[in-house]
Order: sequence, then structure tokens, then C-alpha cells
Amino acid sequence: MPTSRLEIDLGAIDRNIARLKAIAAPADPKQQVGFCAVIKQDGYGLGSARLAKHLAAAGVDLVAVYSLDEARALVDVPITTPVLVLMPVWSLDRADPLYRLAVSGRLHLTLHSPAQATELAAVAARTGVDFPVHVQVDTGLSRGGSLPDEATKMVEFASSAQRLRLAGLMTHFSAPSTDEPFTKEQARLFRSWIERIKPVLTNLASKPGQARPPVWVHAANTAATLRSASLHATMIRVGQGVLGYGAETLEGQTHVEFAEAALQLEACARWTSRIVHVQDVPAGWPVGYDRTWTAPRPSRVGLVPVGYANGYPRALSNAAMVRLTGQQYDQARTSAPGEAAPAPVRLGVQGVFAPVVGRVSMDQITLDLTGLPEDLTRPGCEVELVGADPAAPNYLPALARAAGTITHEMLCRVSASVERHYVTTQAPIERAPGDPEPPRPIQLPKPETTPAARRSAAVG
Repeated sequence: MPTSRLEIDLGAIDRNIARLKAIAAPADPKQQVGFCAVIKQDGYGLGSARLAKHLAAAGVDLVAVYSLDEARALVDVPITTPVLVLMPVWSLDRADPLYRLAVSGRLHLTLHSPAQATELAAVAARTGVDFPVHVQVDTGLSRGGSLPDEATKMVEFASSAQRLRLAGLMTHFSAPSTDEPFTKEQARLFRSWIERIKPVLTNLASKPGQARPPVWVHAANTAATLRSASLHATMIRVGQGVLGYGAETLEGQTHVEFAEAALQLEACARWTSRIVHVQDVPAGWPVGYDRTWTAPRPSRVGLVPVGYANGYPRALSNAAMVRLTGQQYDQARTSAPGEAAPAPVRLGVQGVFAPVVGRVSMDQITLDLTGLPEDLTRPGCEVELVGADPAAPNYLPALARAAGTITHEMLCRVSASVERHYVTTQAPIERAPGDPEPPRPIQLPKPETTPAARRSAAVG
């Protein structure tokens, strides 16, 4: 039996995609807003191959990864959805497994500089492959891409090079969740650059031959997608929102157009382990390295076989709560493809919370179980380290805040040794009749203008 497992709710991901598509739907039904799902770093640790297959079935237009290595993990996944590589790529060999993806036209690359664009054109000519490319303009993040003048040269070059196909124009906002004025300035710079290169795009569209796929214009990550329709352009590029996170980054911000919809996103990740040992200690007895916690009274201490080597942050020592669900850890939670999904663990008041006490060790944490029901605290009882309830203290964004980090990092830190299990729920997990509805910790303001008014100033 593994010491812990990470459960990924594919049903929640489906519902999140539907909500995000509804947010991005243009006021004019003749227009189209594409959907790029970002699954960098093995899908933020949730399994990029499994996620890519599911995202393709959900109808996303593009999946994005950072590196060629991450793209190679998707070569044998039975999907036809194109894969965008975000890092600067300078070469590709026919012996590379990605050559198959490239030959099919499904490998999209990002142009960051004129020199890289020239090199890729040479690679395309040498390998006989046409590369769809996305030109990245730097509007103030300075994490790749080129300033507008050089980015214009890349657009002109990609439009005329024999084996490069201009497939996208992109930028990236540096602080859409916390700095609305600078985000607006970046959007203005991006919009201005798009206007400058429109003659090139017009000439490209008028070239004779077969109908060309659209040139996607994309800038909005999860926070920007939730903040304003004016940032959506013709494609949104969403990572954590697909997984049900992102609303917490906008907490306390003003002018959040899709605040209500943001709160409907469902967290897809749940991390569980079990109690493996229980012992009673006298008052004044130290627990853990460096004696950072001493029993204030005769106490019952439980041992859980998870620690910082598994990705549970040491910064959560004496600063986190876990949920004792009342379930046995060996109870089935995951269904194989085609099987009916097991009943989800109910949110709300089921179970009780116990504090993490003492230092988080490499592969163990200790809990204060004093006074808690014995049937929840025996060896073998399930411990929910990370839950999906936004009102609970073990909700992933709440734990990230307590650890002084962000949700992305918490997910990526979960060790590959932790088993990934996939569950498909058919509806949001509901509270049982009579359960109190706790207040949500994330409070977002209502928009001050209508979506239609904001769409009138849309990027692109």
C-alpha cells in the first residue's frame, strides 16, 4: 500500500473548462475565442499525458507545455490536439520522437527572437517540416520574447518564410491578479502592436491557396481571464483555472468582472494518507525535531507517513490542519476507464480536523489527536492532507498561504512517488442535508461594468 495518493477529479476539470469557456464566450456569436490549456511540468504534477487526453476530449484547441521534454511525453497520447512549446527552441532532429508530431503539423513553437526564428527556418528546410509558430512580444514581463520592434520583424519573417506558418501572436501579463493598472498598460501595448502588424496579417490572409487556420491572439492566463473580457483576445491560455484554482489570487482586488464565476471553479486535487501509529505522551513531552511543540496536557499523538520529501512543506510545521475523514485508507476511490466512479467523500462537516504538531520531517508528520473520536484516529484511518473544500483549513490555496508560497508550487512539489489516482465525479460534491454552509474565505467584488461594456475594449 502506498504511503499516500493524490486524487485528481477529472469531472471537476470538465466543469471548470465549461465555466471558463462560458466566461470567454464572445458577445458576437460569429466570433470565436479559442482555449489553450497549459499543462507544464507534467500537468502541474497531476499527469500531463492523462490530462492531455482528457482535455482533448473536452474540446480545447491547444495544449501548452514549456519544454521539448514535456512535449515528448505527449507524442504517444492518442489525441490530435496541437501542442505548443513555450520555451525558445533552436533545433530539432529527425531522430527525435517529436519529429512525428512535427510532421503531422501538431508541434507549435514559440518565436522569441529574430535569430531563433532564422535558425528554426533553417531547421524546417533541413528536415522538410512546416512549423506553426507563435510570436511572443514582451510587454513588460521580460521572461522571453522580444520588444515590439523586433517582434514585428519576427512576424514579417514568419509570414514570408517558406516552412514557417504564423499561428499565433502572444504576450504574457506580469501581475494580472494584483496590478490592474500595469495589466491595462500591457494590454494597451499589446493592442497597439497588433494594430501595427495588421497589414502583414491582412496580406497573409489574402494569399491564394487553401484556407489558413486562424492566427490566434492570446495573452490571458487564469487571473486575466477572470479579471476582464477585455483581456481575452481571441484565445485564453489557462493553467490553474482548469484545475479549479486561481480565484484566490484575486482576493481583495477590485474590478474583477467574473468574480462570481471564479468562485464556481472546483478544485480537482485531493491528497490523502493514513495514520500508521498512535501513542500517548504525558504533559510536557516534546514532539518532533528541535522540540518546537510540547504537549500542553496528556496527549495522543498520531503518525502519518508523509513529509517534505513527498512534497508536504516543512513550513507547515505547527501551522496546518488535516482532516480525519472517518474512512479507511484502503477504501477504493478510483475507477478504471469505463467503470462507475466510486462515491466521493462528502465535503463539509464529515470528519474532524486535527493540527499538525512538531516539525514536518522528511517522510513523517505528527498530529495532535487528543480528545478526537477513537473511530477516526486508529491506525489505518484516512487522513486528508489536502482537500477540495474552499472553506476548509486544508484547502490547497490556504495551505500554500500558510507555507508562504503559491498553489502552483504546492502542486508541483508533490513527489512523483505519490500515486496518482483519477476519479470522475458527475456533479459537484454537495453537502448533506443539515450540514451548515461555511462562509467562503475568498471574497471577490462584483464587477462595476457589464461584460458587454468591457468586451468593447477587447484586446486583438
